[in-house]
Amino acid sequence: MSSEESLDLPLLSLESGYKVEHYLLKLTCHLEQKTFSGEVYVFVKSTCPESVLILDLKDLFIDKVEEVDCSDGEILTFLSSFEERKNFEQFGYWTSKKARRVLNSNLESWCVKITSLEKRETLVCLHYRTKPEGSSVSWILDDDGANSCCLTTGSLINNRSLMPSQDAPALMATWQLLLQVPNDFSATTTGDETGLVTDAGTYFFTSMLLPISTFALGIGKWKCTDIPMSVECVVPDDRLIECRHPHYPCPFAQIDVVGPRISCRVFHSDSFDPSILKDYISSSIETIYRILGRHVVPKLDFIIVPQSVACLGFASPGLILISPTILFGQTPMLARLGHEISHSWFGINIGPKNWNEEWISEGFATFMEDVVDLKMSKFAHRNELMALKAINRYEILKSDCQNVDPSLQRMSAFDPELNVVINGLNRDKTVSQIPYLKGYFFLIQLVNIVGLDPLLMALKCFVEHFHGCLVTTAECVEFFCLRFQQKEEIRHHAQMWLYSSLLPKLNNDLFATNRLDAEVAEHFEYWKRRPKQNPPSFTFPQSTPDQVLALLDRLLVLESKLLSKNVCRFMDHYKPHLMNADVYHRACELIVAQRCTPLLHLVQQFLLQHPAMGAYLYGELVHSDRSEFHAVAMETYRQLENKLDVNLKSIISDLIF
Repeated sequence: MSSEESLDLPLLSLESGYKVEHYLLKLTCHLEQKTFSGEVYVFVKSTCPESVLILDLKDLFIDKVEEVDCSDGEILTFLSSFEERKNFEQFGYWTSKKARRVLNSNLESWCVKITSLEKRETLVCLHYRTKPEGSSVSWILDDDGANSCCLTTGSLINNRSLMPSQDAPALMATWQLLLQVPNDFSATTTGDETGLVTDAGTYFFTSMLLPISTFALGIGKWKCTDIPMSVECVVPDDRLIECRHPHYPCPFAQIDVVGPRISCRVFHSDSFDPSILKDYISSSIETIYRILGRHVVPKLDFIIVPQSVACLGFASPGLILISPTILFGQTPMLARLGHEISHSWFGINIGPKNWNEEWISEGFATFMEDVVDLKMSKFAHRNELMALKAINRYEILKSDCQNVDPSLQRMSAFDPELNVVINGLNRDKTVSQIPYLKGYFFLIQLVNIVGLDPLLMALKCFVEHFHGCLVTTAECVEFFCLRFQQKEEIRHHAQMWLYSSLLPKLNNDLFATNRLDAEVAEHFEYWKRRPKQNPPSFTFPQSTPDQVLALLDRLLVLESKLLSKNVCRFMDHYKPHLMNADVYHRACELIVAQRCTPLLHLVQQFLLQHPAMGAYLYGELVHSDRSEFHAVAMETYRQLENKLDVNLKSIISDLIF
């Protein structure tokens, strides 16, 4: 099968005879045309006698490729200094060099191959343009509907339709960017600082060696709100921690005198009120800091993205995209903020050596999401609530495993050295939560073996040991085996949750004394009997959304059908459509599964308000034997079609056509 037809993502730059050490980007954003144009300069070093430079890309125009004339030793001198790599004057020096020669290049579907390079260290400039259809970038209207914005929201092809680059986990580099945007528009990126405004554009840089897939940007006509960090004084951490990663200016190699304080801003449209975020973001950053230790990024920017963007949350170094969907309702899903912030440690500072092992990023962040919420909570039954969340997550995992190809259910890479990402282009990856949840449950099993606090202490040591490194599943498992005495149990659970494509059973004894789950069971028995008396209520407001979620999961697998009037009574009693988007979504599943036509308007309302979460519901509606259900799917999609970002539009259209 050719790479055009394959579901595997090719990593052709691994076959290159040159490695990119540093990128200089000069880009102009054309919002009306939905394109970028400019140049990328790549500082490269020869790695073998092969004289071909290979850069990964997709859907780009390459206008010209040049080799910039540099004196002997000049490039090595520049690359040896990380201070030089972030210097704006140096950026201007290299990009203004006039002496150049045109190179031969061959543009292929997934890469560009550049030949006739003569030096072992050299600087190559590619003049290029993006295409509007490139899936690396979303071009959409903000939620006020008045202004366009541009976002890198996470794509199966990473940043390949934004820039030519070497897009593989191990090919890490630094970068500098000069970005021109339309007047009155602002930009933020994954750079180390907030951006230097110059006559030629806004200048950004990073000093951290990272895969280029972690680069992200956002451009829009937004308001910017600072988030104050009101935290207690922290005793400075004066330890200098050993670095095992390639050299760069590392916070672990310095005394930590800042503590949890970090520059933090929210970019949002005029109609959005950021006050809902302020306290939770500040508190969760402090909580994660106290668990995992020093910050690994120097700033955190949040962008509240339009609802029509495919992601609920997307974390890059120092830049986090948040969907308004997670902030919806009377009990919004604020814990998801903890998930995205945790990615600074798990996924960014420590990443998977093979992208097929994404549980190393997502499993740890999902686990931290619940831990951060637990540590911040004053709820008396918070440990039981964490266990109930695990029960709910298992139901999601069970459903995913029934609907996703088994090849996507094994968390460890078959061949870590393979030059492709197996199933990297499979759209099921964009909706499946299996890497999140299998990784999460492996860590939950560790909690059951060693206890929560000992595991959290181990996670801090894990971060200090592996910071700045790419790791494998085997290295993660071995770390915990060396840390704890229960080696055989740890290896057993790693085999069950990470190395197998099967779904292990959840040990119900773990939740046998859970009062919150017992209440769910009582409510389930009530609704199963189709009663006429008044329904019961849950005892604790803090746990009610998770309990209603658990109740909905049990009703969804009920073999007998509820009467339509009882579904209406259920909705009127618990009001799940007002709680948060997670509970609302599950209630919509119940409405569709029970063919409750009187409540179909709530499903359509959900799809219109929260399109990023609607993909599964579209599939259920179009496969219903009720014509009115199918009609709702088609009518809603037509209303949203021109507003959806390119990735979400593609996912939904694949489901309904």
